[in-house]
Amino acid sequence: MIDFVDEFYRKMRQHKPDFHVCGLLTESDMVYPLTTDTKVLSTIFELIVRPFIFEIASDHSLRVCEPLHQNYYPDFTLVHDENDPAKIAVDVKSTYRNFRGGGTWRASFTLGSYTSFLRKPTKNIVFPYSQYSKHYVIGLIYTRNVPGTIHRYALDDRRAAACPFADVDFFVQEKYRIAGERAGSGNTTNIGSITGTAVDDFAKGKGPFAKAGEAVFEDYWRNYGTTARERPYSNLSEYYKWRKRRRAKA
Repeated sequence: MIDFVDEFYRKMRQHKPDFHVCGLLTESDMVYPLTTDTKVLSTIFELIVRPFIFEIASDHSLRVCEPLHQNYYPDFTLVHDENDPAKIAVDVKSTYRNFRGGGTWRASFTLGSYTSFLRKPTKNIVFPYSQYSKHYVIGLIYTRNVPGTIHRYALDDRRAAACPFADVDFFVQEKYRIAGERAGSGNTTNIGSITGTAVDDFAKGKGPFAKAGEAVFEDYWRNYGTTARERPYSNLSEYYKWRKRRRAKA
């Protein structure tokens, strides 16, 4: 089993990727600047780190499988072959800094649905969930910039295009180690991450499930209610009490 965390950091140190993306280039050499649309930026970040994932796979005689359908997990699967029982899942996530007073900031991620493959092992996932031995998140945290007012540039003028983000930091960590105890923001049934005030909060992977273990993480989110009324617990302490009551009734 490869140490994907060490391998990814090594590749990033080796290649030192440039995150300053000017925009989209057409065949007629026109550059269309990016906006602050988070879905667009998440795709940009995924494309930047994608070559390094393929390099890691090649270095270890693995191949990379990518989803054939939208909204399938994970972004990348590293495998020896389709029968490999120890597949590696790699998901790329990005978010922006939410600045507070005094220049401090907070950031959090959504880590995928808890009502899909965790509960139905073949739902919205490239391979059955049981075939994955590791689940990694490559996280990128950036500062939003005000987009420019010019909406296209000639190629020679591309450096004048305003980049809608800056100060990109990244980390890679096992998903369960950065998962939080509550659903992500909004009305979606997504697993929420811990809230960090520095990239090290994620890189060190000291979330509430880090000590509890991945099995507890999976069981917690498999049984987490989709609405507040259906939810038998909202944190690990309540979960342990709920699980104890379930065992007593069994």
